[in-house]
Amino acid sequence: MVPQEQVSQVRIKFKKYGSLMYISHLDLARTMQRIMVRAGIDIWYSEGFNPQPRIVFAVPLPVGVESDCEYMDIKLNSHMECDAIKHALSENFPSEMEVIDVYVPEQKMKNIVYIDYDIKINSKAITEDTPLQVIRLLQNDVFVTKKSKGSEKQVNVTEYIHSISASLEDSALCISAIICSGSDKNLNPELLIEAIRANTKLLNGSPLEETYSIRRKEMLCADLTPFK
Repeated sequence: MVPQEQVSQVRIKFKKYGSLMYISHLDLARTMQRIMVRAGIDIWYSEGFNPQPRIVFAVPLPVGVESDCEYMDIKLNSHMECDAIKHALSENFPSEMEVIDVYVPEQKMKNIVYIDYDIKINSKAITEDTPLQVIRLLQNDVFVTKKSKGSEKQVNVTEYIHSISASLEDSALCISAIICSGSDKNLNPELLIEAIRANTKLLNGSPLEETYSIRRKEMLCADLTPFK
């Protein structure tokens, strides 16, 4: 076993989209473990009765959300160039997962405070006034039920929104929202959808005709600079 102080660490930034947005975070972690083995990456394992590979993810991606900015830290038993790791992973990633970059971490995961999301809503109820109506809704107090660890509580989603904008594109409502996602304060973007559905006419028709999509664009630090 290589001493921990001799282990090197690298950060992997990748995309996850298409049908892979429906796999859980646990399934993703298991998939990554298998990919590391197939790619021949000499990853460091913890000691003890049940050794585990040292893989750490940033903010887990909610099921049903696509992402351009997933981050994963791994520790290595032996030195391997970042370009070589990127190539090995690219050769073994599934078709709807893409390696963007591999590098030595500059910041700690705890530096993530906000996440920038793009939300697209298709609904027969959309009008020219809809963007302004949605912005006004989410700039005032609007409460939804937040579930966590077997408990439920009412939260004001407005308190979790740093900034938000909305526009119409090809008859669809496009929302860009930067919301809290730190260790102390975080909001699942699905709760924004819930707030909109409960307080407007949007997304209250047939699920086959009224749809929405959520895409994670970037993780941000407290000063709104991109996480690295």
